Amino acid sequence: MQSKKTDLHEQIKKIAQEARCGDYGQAASDINIFLQLLQCELSKGYIRPDDLSKVTYSLETLMEMQKKNDWVALADILEYEFSGIISRW
Repeated sequence: MQSKKTDLHEQIKKIAQEARCGDYGQAASDINIFLQLLQCELSKGYIRPDDLSKVTYSLETLMEMQKKNDWVALADILEYEFSGIISRW
């Protein structure tokens, strides 16, 4: 069984690929799965306060990019911001 951290990384890769290939509906659907996995990890309470601040900021930016239909920026946020944060957990 994969760890939640691995699941998060896999979900990030999947969403980024979908967003960059124009499969926006599937990317939007998979964001919900990503958010559920992220919530599960955050609820464990072992994430450093500075990482939590970065997650909060990145989530706000991610949602803003989704509202603007800027799927390339959304993919970049997932790959470059979230992946780095999750790797430190």
